[in-house]
Amino acid sequence: MNWEREAAERLPTLLEGWLRSPVSVDLMGREGGPDLLLRTKRATLAIEVKGTDAISGIDGAAHQAQRHASALDAHGLIVVPYMGPKARAWAAERGLSWADLSGNAEIRAEGLCIVATGAKNRYAARGRPSNPFTPRYSRVSRALLADADRWWRQVEIAEEVGLPSGTVSKVVQRLAASDLLEHDADGRLRARAPSLLLDAWAQRYRFADQAVRRYHLTARSGPGALETLAGRLSERHARFAATGLAGAWLYSAFADFRVTTLLVDQYPADAEELGLREVERGENVWLVVPNDEGAFYGRVEQGTWAAHPVQVYLDLLGHPERASDAALELRAQWLAWRA
Repeated sequence: MNWEREAAERLPTLLEGWLRSPVSVDLMGREGGPDLLLRTKRATLAIEVKGTDAISGIDGAAHQAQRHASALDAHGLIVVPYMGPKARAWAAERGLSWADLSGNAEIRAEGLCIVATGAKNRYAARGRPSNPFTPRYSRVSRALLADADRWWRQVEIAEEVGLPSGTVSKVVQRLAASDLLEHDADGRLRARAPSLLLDAWAQRYRFADQAVRRYHLTARSGPGALETLAGRLSERHARFAATGLAGAWLYSAFADFRVTTLLVDQYPADAEELGLREVERGENVWLVVPNDEGAFYGRVEQGTWAAHPVQVYLDLLGHPERASDAALELRAQWLAWRA
């Protein structure tokens, strides 16, 4: 579908409905200009249109919209077929105006405020979109973020993360197609903007997709439960790593926590030997068998084993309590890469 043409046909109607006043299409797709320029009684909108809400794409569109807006004395606007929840949150954190062709919007400009929600995705596509962040494919991004300044050859990535060269090549092509990579004169690669790569991965990541069992462990506090359980697992030579709020606490001690979350190779054959009692509610321990062993990549000894800050950050996005605050603190302290 030609999304610029679709936007030119549908967006004026949506805006007229929101504003209850006429909207004119001033220009469309002129070379060197925005994809679309719309004029309302209250504001002029310089619009960049993308075919999906992938953060890697709308980041570039936001920069383009702002550039055109500055040149045309207008307000920049990103337009996509449908803006999903994670992309909306990402845009809100950056104060970006957006609208989707399904009928949702958050547009704030001088003299103009539109907030429209609740419309379903009228452009839902069948099948799965190309995704370089499946559990196995994400091993490539793990390596790129764990050593973000290193220039990698694809064969080096394959050896580092235990994937076939052909698989790494496929993932690299998908990341490059999303403008998430850059190359040097020797053909080596690295993340173009590590923070953007993490945002793009977080958009696709779902903690709930992993297998989780809930337990209760007698302990006075979350840190106390972590220390006790980690000691017992170490005695049994089990591979584990704290993640979520427990992992964030090991890195920054930012916030106390109630639920201790550990990545484990497998569930204990006899949980009672570890002092654990499986429960349906009132748990203070989550044991997680990740859907790919790459989740253990880059784990760090922080008094006890902690998952790499990237993994901890991703898992925090699906956790309760003060997880969102802990994620911001972890990112500020441990995931502050080059721009």
